Amino acid sequence: MILQNLSKAVREQNYYAVALEFVIVIAGVVIGFQIQAWAQDQEEKREEQAVLHRLLDESHEAIAYIDAEIATSVRSLNLLDQAVAALNSGTLGDLTQAEFVNGIWRSARYPALTPPRAVVDEIIAGGRIGLIEDPAIREALSRYQRSIDHYAQQLPYFRNLAEQPDQLGGAAFASVYRPDLPERRETRANFEMLASDDRFVREMTGSLYGQMAMISYRRAVRTSASNLCHAVAGDLERVCQASPMIMEVLPDPEDTAP
Repeated sequence: MILQNLSKAVREQNYYAVALEFVIVIAGVVIGFQIQAWAQDQEEKREEQAVLHRLLDESHEAIAYIDAEIATSVRSLNLLDQAVAALNSGTLGDLTQAEFVNGIWRSARYPALTPPRAVVDEIIAGGRIGLIEDPAIREALSRYQRSIDHYAQQLPYFRNLAEQPDQLGGAAFASVYRPDLPERRETRANFEMLASDDRFVREMTGSLYGQMAMISYRRAVRTSASNLCHAVAGDLERVCQASPMIMEVLPDPEDTAP
């Protein structure tokens, strides 16, 4: 209809009508683009909200996973600390033989940290980070990703540095067949022989540093996960379920002094 009116106006040399029809055409095109842009913007906002809700849920799961891993690491570190203290004092004290062996065995264990990250990978690896408008969330997401990568980068160094206790202690360790146990064996250690082995005592004492360092790296991941959780929750007007982490890694020497 507009083209017919435009052709008629040109034939009749009605330039006012021609201009008016052009304005109508251009206005229609502009309005059409605006409607399309608005619809696309609304779709992107809906998509962003959906992604953020999933990201918040995943951050809750990740924090719960990291907290559990840190709690396990701290228990292991405390048992290792007691075993090392026994070696340095030359007596088991209140430690049982099994507790001593379990503590020593934790000196060379450096497990990976693999919190749930399907949504994080989808956003970053999938190139969808531009979908998130809030720069604070983008920064928190980036820091969280870097903290996980940093932890993974430290693992090979500490794993290569650590020596297995049975390789260090040699004949002081023995494996005994135990059909009553799920793993079918029990590792036994000659405490007196190990306590008199200066190299073994020195290496076990040094292992405390590596284990404490890895716990600090885990806590850094937890902090960045918590920051991400709070940033996303604030944008969505939801509540981040992560509570502040207050955990004593090793007892204060003053608290254990006689």
